[in-house]
Amino acid sequence: MAKCVWLALAFSLLSLGWGQDACEMGVNCHLPDCTCASTKSPFSDLPPEFTPQFVVLSFDDAVTVTNYDFYLNLLNTYTNPNGCRATMTFFVSHLYNDYAKMNELHRLGSEIAVHSVTHKADVEHYWRPANYTVWRNEAVDMKEMLKMYGYIPEEDIKGFRAPFLEVGGNDMYQALYDNGFSYDCSWPALQYTNWFGDEPLGALFPYTLDYPSPQDCTVGKCPDRLFPGMWVAPMLDLKDNRGEACAMLDACQGNNTDCADQSCEDNVFNFLKRNFEYNYKGNRAPFGVFTHHSWFVLDEINESTAHTNGYLRFLQYINSLPEVYIVSMDRVLEWMKNPVPSMDLGSHPAFTCPTFDPETNCPDPVTCEYREGLPDPGLKEVLMTMCRRPCPTNFPWLGNIEGK
Repeated sequence: MAKCVWLALAFSLLSLGWGQDACEMGVNCHLPDCTCASTKSPFSDLPPEFTPQFVVLSFDDAVTVTNYDFYLNLLNTYTNPNGCRATMTFFVSHLYNDYAKMNELHRLGSEIAVHSVTHKADVEHYWRPANYTVWRNEAVDMKEMLKMYGYIPEEDIKGFRAPFLEVGGNDMYQALYDNGFSYDCSWPALQYTNWFGDEPLGALFPYTLDYPSPQDCTVGKCPDRLFPGMWVAPMLDLKDNRGEACAMLDACQGNNTDCADQSCEDNVFNFLKRNFEYNYKGNRAPFGVFTHHSWFVLDEINESTAHTNGYLRFLQYINSLPEVYIVSMDRVLEWMKNPVPSMDLGSHPAFTCPTFDPETNCPDPVTCEYREGLPDPGLKEVLMTMCRRPCPTNFPWLGNIEGK
């Protein structure tokens, strides 16, 4: 009996990562399936310019008629050093999502990832206590609707971001792990940045959960079990103009960032440039600029151009630098699996591009109109544009993605 108890305890500790040997690349962790959590570039024994500097632009929530032109302009304006179009990652939620416009962003090379179906605003009573079933339903139902209504190939839907960055611990990671997701990008990192503290520990590169994570947990519940081959794409905290940490651009604050004159635009540009250079002049860990399009809508409310112009000036600045690639998160992770020095990156399979953009697989979208059976009693009408015909009888939602 005692022997059984000790065996059960030992198994439990191992499942939590306790008692494991330290992760060591090339010894007990091997590419492309395993990467140790590290602040060192794969080319740390060579000059910094051998490591490409990745910049990941991501946007959360639905793709709509309001934000689509802004996104399209970014894709058509910036090119990478190898001549290929810049790409971005969209973490998509369902309500108001225009699946046809989302499909077009994917056709042009950007990544479509999952942000949940409902994106409920009730963090305390919904996301924080969410169990395995809730996370599975939210992630899998949204994935299925991206495929069903947006014609996004299943193999291209790899990533997830938790609403409000409310990381769901072991239950959330298990649900993603069991259902074909290969990475999560919900987990902010403060201690592991190139700016935090008197002697910064350095910024984390993406890593897999084959071994216990050293990453600090600042929001939600972080996993303490092992999920071999599952990637964590750390959300490296930015340092805002107050000196405070912020994982999402629209959470960053500071003096005079929302006013209308030129100094406000300068504040936004200098803030982004300063944070970027912590990495570019440091260990060159991937640099994320994660936000919601609503941050740019504030310009209209404040009769300003500070956010938009400061952001665009920053993109023009980084687009002029050598070894800087503006790419989606899935491409960064493909490089982590097969790292090559910056001078060889242009021919890496994940970074090449076709001579001509592929033909659309959504040539004849339809807009469906719903006035009844909507998920919120305050909603009077919802339009849903999709690639698939005919329109579902009822508005598709969590637990009823076909709208039966």
